[in-house]
Amino acid sequence: MKFSHFRDILAVAETGSLRAAGRHLGIAQPAITRSIREIEQELGVTLFERHAKGVRLTEMGQVFVRRAQAIQSEIRRAREEVEQMKGQAIGEVSIAVSTASSMSLMPSAVTTFRKRYPDVVLKITESFFQPVEADILSGRIDFYVGPLDQSNISSQFSVEKLFDNYRMVVARKGHNYGSARSLADLMDARWLRPALSDRSTEGDLEAAFERLGLPAPNIVVHARSALITLLTVANSDLLTILPQQWIEFPLTANLVEPLLLDEGVMTAAPMCIARRQDMPLTPVAEYLCDLMRRAGEHFMHRRDKAGSVAQIAPR
Repeated sequence: MKFSHFRDILAVAETGSLRAAGRHLGIAQPAITRSIREIEQELGVTLFERHAKGVRLTEMGQVFVRRAQAIQSEIRRAREEVEQMKGQAIGEVSIAVSTASSMSLMPSAVTTFRKRYPDVVLKITESFFQPVEADILSGRIDFYVGPLDQSNISSQFSVEKLFDNYRMVVARKGHNYGSARSLADLMDARWLRPALSDRSTEGDLEAAFERLGLPAPNIVVHARSALITLLTVANSDLLTILPQQWIEFPLTANLVEPLLLDEGVMTAAPMCIARRQDMPLTPVAEYLCDLMRRAGEHFMHRRDKAGSVAQIAPR
């Protein structure tokens, strides 16, 4: 089994076509076909099945590709780590960040990182932990920064808490409910519920009303995009709940504002860094991870000094 076998199979799996994989790799299609046949004969299984528009992975193929992705990632990391230890600032770092962490932590961390490593390719994915969990284990993503419920995390991950996280009721600037001081004052409001936090907190809005013995909020919009959430709330009379970082970020602070309610703010999953437990980061990736850690410490210090979170709603 050669590295070229892994390369070819991953290319076909990604493109869904032998011809497209050949074009992607700059290799003739017959060579790709021969490579796949060789590895299938060695394994004694079929990795791909044909269909009208190309090929798809079999169940055995899916299992093999997951391992092949991890092997390819580790070979890349090994090569880059050696070069970086020799003093050559090359390679790539791939991270996943939530919207809130990209607002509060990423700007300063990335600015400092680019100054030190201008030639390193930085790949950033906006996501929560669950969608990228497999990519972290396979090595396609180096680490994740964002809200994380640590109680349900596999022992395959190393998780480091950065700071506690809070959410607030938010409206557009100049909203009629801007003077509201209690959830009871928002009985007639219409709401947008964003899927912008850990899954375990998506029902917190209803739970907050229920604790006060109030009817359930009138949720008329569900949004699974940070941009859609922001634009909808900023251009309508809908209310929503958003992480505190949105309120402090300059570009969004000009569009929305928090309602200072007597019930205070709602807790959310803490902001964390998650990475593979059994594999160290490359020196360059470790440097970026440390920058995120320091940005988290700075954010927590700034927040505590400003006293922006004065009340915590009971759970």
